[in-house]
Amino acid sequence: MTELSTSLRSLKMAQVVDDVSIYDYIIIGGGTSGAVAARRLAENNINFSVCLLEAGPSNHDITVSHMPGSLHLMHKTPPDWCYTTVPQKGCNNRAIAITRGRLLGGCSAINATLVTRGTKADYDRIADMENPGWSWKEMLPLFKASETFHPAEWHQADLNLHGTDGPLHISMNSLAPISEKILESFIDSGFDYKPDMFVQGDYEGVGHVGRTVYNGIRTTSADFIHKYEKTNLTVRTGVFVDRIILEKNNEKERPYKAVGVEAHDDTNSQPIIIKARKEIILSAGAYNSPMVLMHSGIGWEKHLNEVGIDCKVNLRGVGENLQDHLLV
Repeated sequence: MTELSTSLRSLKMAQVVDDVSIYDYIIIGGGTSGAVAARRLAENNINFSVCLLEAGPSNHDITVSHMPGSLHLMHKTPPDWCYTTVPQKGCNNRAIAITRGRLLGGCSAINATLVTRGTKADYDRIADMENPGWSWKEMLPLFKASETFHPAEWHQADLNLHGTDGPLHISMNSLAPISEKILESFIDSGFDYKPDMFVQGDYEGVGHVGRTVYNGIRTTSADFIHKYEKTNLTVRTGVFVDRIILEKNNEKERPYKAVGVEAHDDTNSQPIIIKARKEIILSAGAYNSPMVLMHSGIGWEKHLNEVGIDCKVNLRGVGENLQDHLLV
């Protein structure tokens, strides 16, 4: 288990009682979302202590994770969870590798570096489902605050939609000749040319996509952590969370309350217990978040009983209905 330098400065804000560390907030998973959530929570109120837990190591000394062209070099290596699908009927019963980042920065340290914000309509739809703060208009300032955009002379960027001092450094790569021809073919076929469409919230057209790369170096969500200088954020790598600790709650609609996590040291398997005064945020990715929930007794009771897990919250759908996004 390794603790980054931020944790050494934040011990005064955390408590240790009977070998149990106590923080205000615990975030499970230091990947694409978890690292950002930890930074935002910590900077929102420096009087709150925040603990970010990551099963893998820090990305700092993993040289290959800083190389933009290293995507395939990291497959089936220690920084990859090395998951595979069950045999797929549509793929001649082959099992497909589904690479997931197992290091600080998660998949942002192992992916193809493409930057897309999603579409306005999707965010506005989320906001309309009684989720205040999620509209495109409300999310845009947060997108901008996350990036430092480095414009290129050849690219017609919408600079009003880009940030200038965020942790993620984003630049534009010029197209290869064959890609230029593909772009021309789309335009000739009637698609609108929108050079900066992937940050504008458009979903129909053809344009250029930015990369989380600058001066040949990959930038990841881990930069939200490495560049945070306050003392209220602890980052603990090499901590594998086994389950969330649930205690009986007096509320009828919510019979259990999440109060901490049971984990173990990824190198020597020593047990670790960490408690939260306020909240636990599960951000372990599309594959691992359901796993942590089910190990904690949250999921479909029939399935949990089949694998010998005591069901505390019967919640059908946990671990089901995965939809992957194909890249063409």
